[in-house]
Amino acid sequence: MKRLLFALVAMLGIIACETEPAAPVVEQTLQLSADNTEIYADGTQTATFTVKDSTGEAVEGATIYFADTNEALEGNTFKTKYVGTYTFYAQKDNNKSNTITIEALEVTADTKVVTLSVAPASIVADGQSAAIFSTTCNGEAVEATVYNAADNTALATNAFTTTTEGEYTFYALYEGVRSNDVKVTATPKQEEPTPTPKAITIAASASTFKANGVEGVTFTVTEEGGTDVTSTSMIFIDGSKLQGYKFMTTTPGTYTAYAERGGIKSNEITITAEEVTAEGRTIVFADGVTLTSGWYDTNKRNDGNTHGDIMMCWAASAANIIEWWQDRYQAAGKSLPQGATTGPGEVYELKTMELFKEQWTTLERGAQVFQAVTWYFEGTNLCKDATVGTSAQPVGAGGYYSSLMTDLRAHMYCGYEYLYFTDLYSGEINNYYIWGGGSGLTGTERLKAFSQIVVDIMGKGVASMAVALSANLASVHHATTLWGYEIDNATGLITRLWITDSDDLVKDPKEQLLNEYSVSMSSAGTIELKGNTRYQLWVVGLQPMSGYML
Repeated sequence: MKRLLFALVAMLGIIACETEPAAPVVEQTLQLSADNTEIYADGTQTATFTVKDSTGEAVEGATIYFADTNEALEGNTFKTKYVGTYTFYAQKDNNKSNTITIEALEVTADTKVVTLSVAPASIVADGQSAAIFSTTCNGEAVEATVYNAADNTALATNAFTTTTEGEYTFYALYEGVRSNDVKVTATPKQEEPTPTPKAITIAASASTFKANGVEGVTFTVTEEGGTDVTSTSMIFIDGSKLQGYKFMTTTPGTYTAYAERGGIKSNEITITAEEVTAEGRTIVFADGVTLTSGWYDTNKRNDGNTHGDIMMCWAASAANIIEWWQDRYQAAGKSLPQGATTGPGEVYELKTMELFKEQWTTLERGAQVFQAVTWYFEGTNLCKDATVGTSAQPVGAGGYYSSLMTDLRAHMYCGYEYLYFTDLYSGEINNYYIWGGGSGLTGTERLKAFSQIVVDIMGKGVASMAVALSANLASVHHATTLWGYEIDNATGLITRLWITDSDDLVKDPKEQLLNEYSVSMSSAGTIELKGNTRYQLWVVGLQPMSGYML
């Protein structure tokens, strides 16, 4: 009986061993790769891992392991301060990848470790969403050229936009040293459903105004529900499309205005421009500017010679104008893009002046304000075609609004009538061809033409005003910033100007001043400015800058 029980127990034991489940089999169906198989052991440069399945699709949730210890790596990047060879594999569930090896190289005193990073790494392929690159060398930020690895073409700025979805790889070169690769994914643009148009209503800030080319009305368009849609509407005066949302005229009469948006037409309203009969003068300042606020006065340090900024009046005026424009931009509820400078600097009144001093070279040669403005906004180098040795040159990328320009242009007045360059938000108006010796005008006709241009500019933005420091207009030219004017209502002639000047004081500490000048025609037919300041001035040209949402 005991032998029978023993036999039964033995059989049960054998059966139990044979039915115990076997250990799971791990299949190598994953593909592990890294953007760098060699990195420097500096604790900064990284290798980024990617896991894909057998079809080439990215695998989410896979864990990267050290092959020698089977210890899990946190995340999908590896960096180290220790020289050596490191082997890795990836696993998810019962699926395991191949192994790859990363070599961590020794960092010596002569080693240059160039590291490229990007944020964000995923953008929308709409031509506006931008990935911004930054480069360091041995941990210090540097200006480097970024290349698209697909065809080794250099990017014009440190920003990348595209309208084609996909994955893009980039690297940087700094002093001949190549950085790590970074990837940017451009996702499809999600088409938003077209909203059903709503009824719109137009209103004017006044029903009557003086037909003096100075006063005017500002229109506002609201859609059903009270939402302000002025910026996306077109306004028509007597059937002709209005540029912007303000209307001024020198022709008395009654005008009919209406708006259109998305195929919907608004109500019609009438406004009356009254004939100017009474004597008097009107003072007008740029949007947001008064005698005591809203204007900027960036000054050179000391006498200019001791601080290397003697020829940087163009930068001071450009800094004033850019700061004023950014005030308008923020007042419209917008946030400044990455890299844009604003506020007081450590050395100068404005940080943007310090940006020009850091990012431009050969500063002893001078430059034009519209060149500085265009570089700041778009990253365009308009100085590159200047006669060799005659212009300062940007060495930084600039272009802090480059990814936004498509949208910005729709809200900036473009196409000044008197520009060398047409359809721009900033440019140059030269006196010789418009009101000077080459215009064919004489006497007060020249001042009248100049006055009309000033009124037009100040209704849409501000301007840098180039002046000569002697009656000879070919003498030394100097850039100032124009903030306001006084006009005779009956004659339409400018009688006073308010400007800021980077050279109105010689020694530190500098006081910020808004200088008042009287305006008259000299016997030589030039426009002459007189005031209680360091200089007597003669107007050479204007370089207007559009406002935002004007």
